[in-house]
Amino acid sequence: MKNYYKISEFAALCGLSRDTLLHYDHTGVLKPAFVAPSGYRYYTLSQFTTVDLIAVLKASGTPLSEIRRYLQNADVPTGIRLLEGKVQDLRARRAEIDRMIQSLEQTLDAMREGEESVCGRLQLTRQRERHLIATPTGYRSTPTERQFARAMKNHFEECEQCGLGTGFQAGEIIPRERALQGRFLEAYYFSSLPGPVEHPHLWTCPAGTWAVYYYQGGYDELPTAYALFLEELTRRGLHLAGDVYEQDVINYLSVTDPACYVLRLSAPVEE
Repeated sequence: MKNYYKISEFAALCGLSRDTLLHYDHTGVLKPAFVAPSGYRYYTLSQFTTVDLIAVLKASGTPLSEIRRYLQNADVPTGIRLLEGKVQDLRARRAEIDRMIQSLEQTLDAMREGEESVCGRLQLTRQRERHLIATPTGYRSTPTERQFARAMKNHFEECEQCGLGTGFQAGEIIPRERALQGRFLEAYYFSSLPGPVEHPHLWTCPAGTWAVYYYQGGYDELPTAYALFLEELTRRGLHLAGDVYEQDVINYLSVTDPACYVLRLSAPVEE
């Protein structure tokens, strides 16, 4: 003979709340085994497996309406189609989560770097070859807000194609020739890659000696920062051996006052 459980007993057995079972009843997802004339709802132990299936499908993001339809017409082909779709959805969600983790980790690294940086002092470092996605801006003069937004949107779309998050650590590249002329107009926006990829906008930063200079101030002070960077190179008897890269290490994500931003300028150099 079957054992019957009142709704509160069955809820405790399944690790659910009484209200959840009531909601399942009202939406038709899981009806009680029978309802007594007194109005009490009773469930059987065999319904525990249905509760387990509902929990698995809910955790995969399946809405209750879809779960109800499946339970009402369950068979192997339908189950295969449903679970195949859920696997695809979960893989897409996992990829999105991985991209977001990557973006946040890059931002954390930059914040820690900015916290430890010494502004106004040139440093020389040995860097290994690095890879970027660098998308051309197309600017011929100082961009308008609309032009800037369009160029950044295009860059983030390129990053997404490479599996990168549309993160917060995009920088700009000033070609060497422009920098030497004192024309600090960015030709590319870039984001770092963990390694080389097949992409038309793959960019390789050469290994070698790089100069790094930190500047505290807002984006409107970038021309001043670039000029000071070049002056420091000259004072140290160094010459640009390549393009100049700018990237925020402290920005709007951690401070509200642009005057407290920390910008990192770097470039390959030679004596």
